[in-house]
Amino acid sequence: MKIFSSANKLKPEWIFKAPADFKIWKIFPTKYDKILCELRDVDKKIVKFVCLSIDTGNKIWENLEIDEQWWVQISDSDENLFFLCEFRRPDFPVQGKIYAVDSESGKILWENDDYNFLFALNGKVYTVKNLIEQRFYFELDSRTGEIVKEYGDNSGVINALKDEKAESMNYIETSLPFDEFHPDYDEISEKIGQFIENADLRFPAEVLKKGNFAVVNYHILNRAKLPLEADKFSNVLKIIDTDEGKLLYEDVLYNDLTFFIPDAFFCKDDFVFYVKNQVELIAIKLPE
Repeated sequence: MKIFSSANKLKPEWIFKAPADFKIWKIFPTKYDKILCELRDVDKKIVKFVCLSIDTGNKIWENLEIDEQWWVQISDSDENLFFLCEFRRPDFPVQGKIYAVDSESGKILWENDDYNFLFALNGKVYTVKNLIEQRFYFELDSRTGEIVKEYGDNSGVINALKDEKAESMNYIETSLPFDEFHPDYDEISEKIGQFIENADLRFPAEVLKKGNFAVVNYHILNRAKLPLEADKFSNVLKIIDTDEGKLLYEDVLYNDLTFFIPDAFFCKDDFVFYVKNQVELIAIKLPE
């Protein structure tokens, strides 16, 4: 498939390329104007974090000073903070030591190794302390790490706050499998059908409708190169103007896959974000 041909009406707004030997492991946008990339060198067991501007892709900061070189990950964001967590043990991936990172400067505001991180919401961090037969819950101030409130073993309050947290993440829009249960299926199935005729039916296409645009991700079966070779697939992203019935953009994210990749893109405001070959983060700005 020819990519970035003259048929593409849209072009990437920006592209971030991972450093040599590093793979893009996870990306996490704030509610505002930044996106944090978790990059990993699998062979050397090194992790690094890079904060980018959502609008331009420019680096805001990188190279956090964290002692743990591998067993640490992005866990959450809230307001203008990112939260990283180490694992308690490599063979037991329960989140342990917490790092609160200012998204503007990359400065670590506080660390805490006493509690397990749950989630952050509205300027507070919710944590748990696990004992042998009980769990005790605590609310910390997100900028200082100081205890604001103790909930004891009242998991009901925490569960209600988890629901509120899920709603607060609605600024990240993701796709759904495109079948009769998709909320926009009846409206756009005929309009996008011609653009996904070569989709392999073993893996459902995933679609997100934004205004008069449909962002589509699906898989194509590649021709076997050798007899008895296992099936391999390409993962394709397309952006379609459903009003005009026109293909605006297409790209191949991965070739020669042996498995299905769900949730290959997400949207925030008027941007579409996706990772290509695990080494490029690409941002497409939808027309107004």
